[in-house]
Amino acid sequence: MEKFDMRLFKTLGNTLSYEDVVQLDGAFSVAHLNYDKSPMFNGSDCRSLAKDSRSNSLSSQDKIENVIECIDSFDGTEKNFKKNDRILLWKNYWMEYINAFDKLMDSLPHSVVTIFVGRQAIEIGFKYLLLKKTGQINRKHDLGELADLFFKEYEINESYMEWVDVFCKKYCMYIEGGNDEYFRYPEYKKNTYFAGNRLDIKWLSNNFALILLKLIHFAELDTEM
Repeated sequence: MEKFDMRLFKTLGNTLSYEDVVQLDGAFSVAHLNYDKSPMFNGSDCRSLAKDSRSNSLSSQDKIENVIECIDSFDGTEKNFKKNDRILLWKNYWMEYINAFDKLMDSLPHSVVTIFVGRQAIEIGFKYLLLKKTGQINRKHDLGELADLFFKEYEINESYMEWVDVFCKKYCMYIEGGNDEYFRYPEYKKNTYFAGNRLDIKWLSNNFALILLKLIHFAELDTEM
């Protein structure tokens, strides 16, 4: 059968083919330790992130001598992180989603994926700020409910925060229709489907970006972004 150049995934050098064998070792966290790589959060290497909380774990080691022997000893999660490490993790996730949203607005300004990432950035921002205040992570996904909690816990009265909570409530009600996975999937509960084919993604992105700027300023992180 003739091979076709699909011109996908150019950042990997156009060398991938559907006929290539999947590299199975990549599915095991332990094997990754020896690759000497790390995710980036807002441009910074995160290999030492929360290292104090996981100091006795395999994930804190620089190298595994016998990968096969301990291939299933670690799954990429840890328990009982210290409060400060949890806060730092959430902060870094938030900043990285903001970073990705900013770049997607430039490269894919009309994409549903762009607005999904922006929405996720706002959700993580609310949860990060609530964690700092209460010491707990709220499991809600509705931006309106999270905004209500945020405004209540911090007793928000800053003029620049006006309408943020109202926008989040109305957006969740009249665009997402109560489905917090609206841009993530095309189908939702009760046999409802995506019908946002007339939405102005750039306009929504503008509002999301403005809310994020307000939350960043409130969190006193202006200089870190």
